Amino acid sequence: MKTQRLAAAVTFAFSFAVLALSACATQYDSLIKTVPVGSGTSHLAVLPFVACVKAKWATRPLKISEYSPNADGDVIAVHGANGQTMLLIDAEPSANGTGYTIYGDIVSASAYVADAHKCD
Repeated sequence: MKTQRLAAAVTFAFSFAVLALSACATQYDSLIKTVPVGSGTSHLAVLPFVACVKAKWATRPLKISEYSPNADGDVIAVHGANGQTMLLIDAEPSANGTGYTIYGDIVSASAYVADAHKCD
């Protein structure tokens, strides 16, 4: 009986995690299809660059999150009050550090872009 409950709980938790990740991917995909609001390159490697941007964006009022869509890159997302992704930075390795593109649909996007450029 306990084994069945445990199996059901694990299945539920796994299903919830998959659903949550697919929602992030869907919002990510929809933003990636928009026109970028900023881009650049940094001399920093991906992880130090992302840490720098996260530190700068953490001082802003909107909630941020981070995830890795592939083995090399990293994404920082900015979420609105309802949890929807409003802006994101997609950072990928480049020959001299990190190349990044910022996508978003918020009025304050320029402030986030300026913060990211401080990590160049």
